[in-house]
Amino acid sequence: MIVTLARGIKVVAPDGKPVYPYGNCLYIEDDRPTVIDLGAGGRAFAAIPCEQVRLGLISHFHFDHLHGDSFFPQAEFMAGWEEGHTYSDPAAYLNFHGYDQWEIMMPGQPREAYGSVIPLPEDVPVQPGFRPVPLAGMFKDGDTIPVGKRILTTVHLPGHTAGHYGFYLEQESILFSGDIDLVANGPWYSSNSADVGDLIASVNRIREINPRVVVPSHRRVQTENIGEQLDRYIQVVLDRQSRIYDLLKSPHSLFQLAEYGLVFPQPHNLYEVFWERMTIRNHLHYLQKTNAIIEIEPGLYQQKSV
Repeated sequence: MIVTLARGIKVVAPDGKPVYPYGNCLYIEDDRPTVIDLGAGGRAFAAIPCEQVRLGLISHFHFDHLHGDSFFPQAEFMAGWEEGHTYSDPAAYLNFHGYDQWEIMMPGQPREAYGSVIPLPEDVPVQPGFRPVPLAGMFKDGDTIPVGKRILTTVHLPGHTAGHYGFYLEQESILFSGDIDLVANGPWYSSNSADVGDLIASVNRIREINPRVVVPSHRRVQTENIGEQLDRYIQVVLDRQSRIYDLLKSPHSLFQLAEYGLVFPQPHNLYEVFWERMTIRNHLHYLQKTNAIIEIEPGLYQQKSV
């Protein structure tokens, strides 16, 4: 499905809801035809001239944002420098996701390949897992990328992952916000490179940019009440953090906190159990960083004021 936002600026969206393994992408028709993110799926990408695309910008290194690189044989790909090594180094890939901590987080539970846990549709051409994706270059916060008559500005929006980026078209006031996606159940920040404080700051940065249009990866295009939506979105994180802090009036371990099901109340597979624990871990890191809690003995946490 194609949604035209302005002349030469189009959202490439999957036919159904843009949920995993799919995501919305942005196609810019200009002297240097450009696509932002690569996860709309083969059926959706059939609506644009993929062979003419010369530049692919990747918001971050998650499978549902990069599995369609093979649809663009003439394109050069770029990603944020913070995650550049994950595109070529298997060890960096494992560390990025936190899979190198699986045995600690999931003792006694072997890790199955995610592709065998969540079957993929036919128009997703590759399976999850490490595979090298050659990059022609990397960008950093505030870089301007000319694509012809238009210039894209890169906006570092960490928190979901360390190298998560948005892309801003200032003239049209359109922000591709990636996985700061404004979905009702709030942010996903369950990987090793996620950070609660960074996520809060990134949502505030979008408020400061104050775009007229937000193109999120996993929801339809947003043009109304964007500030209110950002408030509701990050409030999920703040409420979760308050609940964890309240529970830590008495000592709890990470595993005990995860039993409350604050992220996945009814986990459907081992990965959701893993992500529950990783999310709690990331909250504990933030609460320690802000001196709200202390580790009273190895693996046991409590409010600092108690």
